[in-house]
Amino acid sequence: MAKLIADNRDVLGLMILLGSFLLANILLHWMIICPRLYRHGARMPTGLLFWRVFNELRTYKYLTAAKGRPLTFYHLGFILSWFNLLLAFALALRVLWAQTHPAGL
Repeated sequence: MAKLIADNRDVLGLMILLGSFLLANILLHWMIICPRLYRHGARMPTGLLFWRVFNELRTYKYLTAAKGRPLTFYHLGFILSWFNLLLAFALALRVLWAQTHPAGL
């Protein structure tokens, strides 16, 4: 697998892109969204369970809209979450393609 990544610069670039956007999404969620949820009664696993991200974003949207504040961070988190999911899926398909179709043959 390491040789596959070293030989294919596009796979390496997509992995770096996925890692950086995933880190940005996690930081946005933990630093902006989770504190607002904690202030309104959420308990500790908030932000740690990836399958609850969209539910927490929805709750954040309702809390923010109820106070009449802009939904910029909600939209940014929502777009980043979907972008990361789609990029991870595309990267997995690209790695599978590279493994089944070697460049030397």
